Amino acid sequence: MVSPLVFLTLLLISCPHLLGVALGSDSNPGHSQGSPPPPPVPSLVQLQSVGDRILFLCKAPEGHQGLRFELHCNKILCDTVVHRTEECGAVFTVARQNVTRETPFCCLYKDAQDIHSAFSAYVYAKLHEEVSPLPQPILNPSIRQVQSGQRLSLHCSVPAFLCLQPKAFTLFRRSTASNSSLVSHSGNPDFSVAPVDSELYSCQYQMTLSTGQGVKSALSPDVQVTVSQTQGAKHQDPNTQNTEQTATDWPLVLGALSVAVLFVVIVIGLGIIVHRKVAEMAKEKKRREDDKFWSTVRARDHIVDLPVQRLSSCFKDTGPGTAEYANPKSLSTFANPTFC
Repeated sequence: MVSPLVFLTLLLISCPHLLGVALGSDSNPGHSQGSPPPPPVPSLVQLQSVGDRILFLCKAPEGHQGLRFELHCNKILCDTVVHRTEECGAVFTVARQNVTRETPFCCLYKDAQDIHSAFSAYVYAKLHEEVSPLPQPILNPSIRQVQSGQRLSLHCSVPAFLCLQPKAFTLFRRSTASNSSLVSHSGNPDFSVAPVDSELYSCQYQMTLSTGQGVKSALSPDVQVTVSQTQGAKHQDPNTQNTEQTATDWPLVLGALSVAVLFVVIVIGLGIIVHRKVAEMAKEKKRREDDKFWSTVRARDHIVDLPVQRLSSCFKDTGPGTAEYANPKSLSTFANPTFC
């Protein structure tokens, strides 16, 4: 027979262990102790409706992705999206006729380890009020100004809010006086075009729902690109433009300019030399004329002096008392010459 004291001791030892097992099993049902923690809770937003379909976007927190996304309405599974590779979210569609203002919606996702997250917060559908459309894309040109004939690269980017990769992108072009016209449509967000001046460009992306239906976003803001053209370049043949662009040969121009400068220097030098030669010839001519003149003068002086010397040597003074001094006219040697 067990004493009351021993029975009480065994009861105190076993109760905490049993209580801990019970609490542990209730705290995280479906997961054994030591399993990885569940992914963080996603967010659920309603997008703009398409026809009679209401759209919801279930998005995992930043840095987390999932393979399977589930939408629950009124605690019942309404739609499922399964990706081939992990994605950050999924877009669900629900028929409008099955939705009321009191219908609660929530979502969850499972990661690659098949561990599901907790449910998102409840969202009640807005049937007539404005809701968020697909995020507007942004069109980014590689450059804002291009030369005539140069191709332009454009990239249509989706804001990070969507986090999903669209299935198709469309590029539109329009002038200021006309409607938009489709330029290109592909699954690649990058486009290459030959721009035309004064035209505007915009882009749009398209999401594909689980039902196969496509949902298009609004157009991106317009982008205008300036095309630079030289005057008179329009309506010209490309070969003519190339000839005009290569007509200016700067080495040839500089060479011709150097030859012209050298020619001017040579002409100036020859002019100086000729001027000096002419001046020397004129000076020499003047010197010869002066010599000839003075030779002639000296020759005349010699002829005049010779008779004077002879007369003076043969002249005989008769004295003041003679009749020649009394008559001044008789004093001239040439009037009454007396020869020896």
